Amino acid sequence: MRYYFSLTVVTFLASLAAGSAHSQDSVLTETEMELASIRLDIAELEAGSSRLDRGMLEPLDQFSQQLVGAGRYGEAHQVLDQAVQIIRVNEGLYSPTQFPYVLRRIENYGNEGDWRHAREMMEHMDWLLHRGENAIDTSLMDAMLKLVDIHLWGVANDHVSMQSFHFRSAQRLNGIAIRVATAAWGEDDPRFPALVYKQVVQQYLQTVAVEMGGGTGIGLRRFSNTGLARSRREARTGYYYSGLRLLDRNRRVYLNQPEPNLEGMAMAEMYIADWQVLFGNSEAAAFSYARSNALLLEVGIEQQEINRFFAHPKLIPALDFVDSWDSALVLIDEPTSANSLEESVSSFNFQQWSSQFPHYLAPFDFGADPLSAPEDDYAMFAFNLTGLEEIGRWYKGRLTKEVSSPQNVELVTQRFNQPMDWLELENAIQDFRFRPKLIDGVPQSVNATLLYQLAQ
Repeated sequence: MRYYFSLTVVTFLASLAAGSAHSQDSVLTETEMELASIRLDIAELEAGSSRLDRGMLEPLDQFSQQLVGAGRYGEAHQVLDQAVQIIRVNEGLYSPTQFPYVLRRIENYGNEGDWRHAREMMEHMDWLLHRGENAIDTSLMDAMLKLVDIHLWGVANDHVSMQSFHFRSAQRLNGIAIRVATAAWGEDDPRFPALVYKQVVQQYLQTVAVEMGGGTGIGLRRFSNTGLARSRREARTGYYYSGLRLLDRNRRVYLNQPEPNLEGMAMAEMYIADWQVLFGNSEAAAFSYARSNALLLEVGIEQQEINRFFAHPKLIPALDFVDSWDSALVLIDEPTSANSLEESVSSFNFQQWSSQFPHYLAPFDFGADPLSAPEDDYAMFAFNLTGLEEIGRWYKGRLTKEVSSPQNVELVTQRFNQPMDWLELENAIQDFRFRPKLIDGVPQSVNATLLYQLAQ
């Protein structure tokens, strides 16, 4: 998650670090006592039935979650392995009932930092998911998408040499999930857009990786076993058109309903506009933002309410997918959408996904600690966002065209415990893109602050 901070927060950041360290020993003791009690309960259940009895699944499931919460990953492996064995003995070697447990074993390896064993089990899970005997249902797609998220987690936490493997695997699995959904639901099912948008975010992640260069960028551009690779420009263009096709598909899903879903079309148009911003197309972005505003008005939503939703910029691509106005309004109450003390200043908080992929927010909700007010390893910057004005910038010998990116970046305050390349950090912040503040569908200029935190 991302949290809102005003400038006054900086004055008491250190005070928020004071916690309950004096009670840590007693908490750990209570935890161990609780786990010991559960072990005893499970042993009694096994004595009364069998270690592989189907009735053992639920208590083992709950116990494994408590072990993971307590950081007892080794014992959690054993418990999850027993749960998988129970399912295979009672339901067959390939039963889909085992999918959630196998996925949690993979996640558990990730928690330990053992990505070699995690990859081995991911390949096994991939094979299980691709068996033709599997029923095409929601549980199958949920398992595929969970494995997608674990691959993205691997991008950030596995060895850097494995980033392109995880990227490609995640994109392939998400594409298969979309094809499976098409077979099960039909092309215009309203559940489709969320699946499709998940792949859109991945397309942009890969665009970022290609722009960063290095082995991952080359791996993603390679299209031949002999090492032939597309240029950065060709790869970026390919990602742009692929993402645009996916987003237009979302728009058509809402258009093709028995009665066109104008709210869904308006939200889909908003995401199309965001995509145009990410790729520096100011005119196309302005057109789509204006169309989104017009569709919302056609639904009957008051312009004042629409302006309230777009009152502050938003870091994009958005990780949250919404297709209704009620769902969109919930986002207003998020800290990142809240007003700062100065109404004309928008405030953001950014924490690096990981040191291996530093300039992007984590696109998943596990494997990372939630943001908190930092004691150190942070810097606050002030900058301007000039609507959809196109600005050219030279960086690493290349001229880039930017839209809705930070300009006139200034350091307000910082507390890093390690040497920093400030020029590199400033350029990284200038690489951020924002959905602009909109009034009546027209982009506006704003002043903003950003609290930048290093990966934990």
